[in-house]
Amino acid sequence: MLASAFALSLVVASTRAEPAPFWWGAGGSAFQMEGEPADSDWRRWTRQPGRIADGTDAERAARFWAQPEKELDLARELGATMYRLSIAWERVEPEPGRWDDAALDRYERILSAMRRRGLEPLVTLHHFALPGWLADKGGLTAEEFPERYAAYASRVVRRLSRGPGRVRWWMTFNEPMVLVTGGYLLGEWPPGLRSPLEAKRAAEGLVRAHTRAVAALRADTELPRDLKLSVAYHWRPVDAAGWGPLDPFVAWAGDRLLNRWFLEAIRAGETLDYLGVNYYGRTVVRRADRWPFVALDEGLGVRSDLGWVVHPEGLGRALRDASAAYGLPLLVAENGVADASDRLRPDFLRAHLAEVRRAREAGIPVIGYLHWALTDNFEWAKGLAPRFGLVALDHETGRRSPRPSFRVYRDLIREGLPPTRQDAPNLLHSPSTGR
Repeated sequence: MLASAFALSLVVASTRAEPAPFWWGAGGSAFQMEGEPADSDWRRWTRQPGRIADGTDAERAARFWAQPEKELDLARELGATMYRLSIAWERVEPEPGRWDDAALDRYERILSAMRRRGLEPLVTLHHFALPGWLADKGGLTAEEFPERYAAYASRVVRRLSRGPGRVRWWMTFNEPMVLVTGGYLLGEWPPGLRSPLEAKRAAEGLVRAHTRAVAALRADTELPRDLKLSVAYHWRPVDAAGWGPLDPFVAWAGDRLLNRWFLEAIRAGETLDYLGVNYYGRTVVRRADRWPFVALDEGLGVRSDLGWVVHPEGLGRALRDASAAYGLPLLVAENGVADASDRLRPDFLRAHLAEVRRAREAGIPVIGYLHWALTDNFEWAKGLAPRFGLVALDHETGRRSPRPSFRVYRDLIREGLPPTRQDAPNLLHSPSTGR
């Protein structure tokens, strides 16, 4: 009897899911760091006078397209186990229906170089920039956008999910509602509109594109079944002030609008295998005396070079709220600070990772932390001036110099984090949920 019980325990132990690894890393995006950009709405935007705050462009950026090894060697030196990058749709499909295999070959070589350095690739299929030809047709509001995007996603995932550089972790879009706000409400990003109606159409286009692409990938029997699909979502905890007894309702409504609308529209708990959480701060909704009688700010606190308030506690709130809402494993896909002097970043890292630690100790399945960014890169409408990198970049010479915070983060990686009280499943060793 004892022998039988012992044998049974061995069988159970051998079939039990492996504990989930905790992914450490950093990353960037194609337009922000590759240099030598192809024709996109963002490349056109940077060539229009007055569009970029410091008058710079992304022509050289971090030179990742020409010299990826420099970036990847630093990631390995850091002790990273995951590196996030994106695919430039405009390189892969430079004209409607014409696929550039040479561009995909190059991405395949970059991914293989990552794997040789022990880095797990996490790939975002769309990180803000659209092919120029699609922008000409209306961009996110074009009737054909969802279908075009799904075809692009299928083409790239089919190609890059196999071979020596194979990608298992995917994100369809980066910060979809930030893209809508910047381009269609504030007019600060392409296409430069300030129209609530067009913003609504753009958001709906992104919802349709995501759901259509995910459905196509889930149904593709030729793809590996351990692919993990997500979005990188900008989550900002919301507080309210000045509304009296309505403060709780205003905070709730702001949270639904800022943090939940897109995720509810794509049925996040059904279409995603995990959720990428991008965190940079909180939002305070205040009552104002003038139309539209609402003012938004970030509250009090130390400010970054961009004037953003550093609020580490908000990351813990974001993780708790996202976990309670969707029950998915969470990956901090972006978290960083514009800090050229590097005076804030060491304590910024310690404080935000303390929030990750507390979340895991509370049983929230946080499976990784990716700092934004490894190296200084092009910060959209702000240009090259903001410095988010653990590594300082001389944009003239291309020279990279690790900042003191690079060593701080490396030491934090070596210290590691405790396991969660309720481990998430190891997503790499379980089939896609097809939620």
